[in-house]
Amino acid sequence: SASNAAVPLPTIGSGTFNVTTYGAVGDGKTDNTTTIQAALTAAGAAGGGTVTVPSGTFLSGPIVISSGTRLELSSGAVLQMLPMASYPSATTAFITSAGTSHDIAITGAGTIDGQGQAWWDAFANDSTISRPQEVSLGHVTRVQVSGIRLQNPPEEHIWVKSDTNVTITGITIATPGTSGKSPPKNTDGVDVSATGMYFCNNNIVAGDDNIAMGGTNLYLGYSTFGVGHGCSIGSITQNGVSNVTVDHLTFNGTTSGIRMKSARDRGGTVQNLTYSNITMTNVQNPVYITSYYPTLPTDPTADTAMAVTATTPIWKNITIQNVTVTGSTNAGILWGLPEEKIATVVFDNVKIQATTGMEIFHATGVSFTNGSSVTPKSGAAVTTYDATVTGITTTAY
Repeated sequence: SASNAAVPLPTIGSGTFNVTTYGAVGDGKTDNTTTIQAALTAAGAAGGGTVTVPSGTFLSGPIVISSGTRLELSSGAVLQMLPMASYPSATTAFITSAGTSHDIAITGAGTIDGQGQAWWDAFANDSTISRPQEVSLGHVTRVQVSGIRLQNPPEEHIWVKSDTNVTITGITIATPGTSGKSPPKNTDGVDVSATGMYFCNNNIVAGDDNIAMGGTNLYLGYSTFGVGHGCSIGSITQNGVSNVTVDHLTFNGTTSGIRMKSARDRGGTVQNLTYSNITMTNVQNPVYITSYYPTLPTDPTADTAMAVTATTPIWKNITIQNVTVTGSTNAGILWGLPEEKIATVVFDNVKIQATTGMEIFHATGVSFTNGSSVTPKSGAAVTTYDATVTGITTTAY
């Protein structure tokens, strides 16, 4: 069950520190960088504690959370990034931790807002510019983000990389883009590489991957994904991804659903993944596993096998069960390499309705069991090339 997948939570110091005590003003105009940082620094000096942001709109530049510290956003609190014109550094994320840290939490019912539109407009004009992330907590042991709402980051919302025991629960990410304006770009919901993750009861609408995950012993469950690129692994999989459980997920209007992507220059071993109890509605690519990213070849017969190297993508032992897909554009794409086929994929009680069928190229040990079906509006249900597929009627490419 979900509770069995929980990982250790941060241990937070006992003191409390209200940012207004240090002079912060929630008027939506005052630059509170110095005063909010003073509260966080005081908590750190005390061995940790809870730094509270009360109701109000608190503008700030980049701030740093110390070990043992919780940043608590009260109901009605909006912690807002300074606008692009006055944000001090395009390469410094809004909320960070210093060096290798431990026991850090961001919790509460408040909101983090990145005022991202100006950044997205600038990026639309010049894609070489740097943009800051909203929350970047790397190299932390025991990190928690719970309850809060995040929106409109210049770039990614939450970046938790090289962490141990990450808990993300009950958050809302809401960055859908505005009609007629430059869309949010690279605004991933959560980018995580961790040893141990518990991700539960979250609702994510983002301008890129809803989640992009790597590492080992990852649990993702009971969440809803709206607009975004889906539940992703990759494209850089060189460090390997293993022991991933995705359970009770609802997708509505995402570009992809179950999405895995890598390429010959950035691959590693991705194995032992289970995706179960999933509903997808109006998802373009419900199942997408490819060793060709960002661009698929024109056809599967055209590529020749190359030598297997340390960066060859390896996909194996993937179970997809109890999944219902309606209104999809295509039923799915599994496209491995001629020298390294996607191996051992089980579709168990998976029912996919789509405009066109599924393509399975360069794969071995793909099985459809327990009444699994692919129902396209026209054409073949499953088209194969250099693939071993059982349990469903297939058509050769």
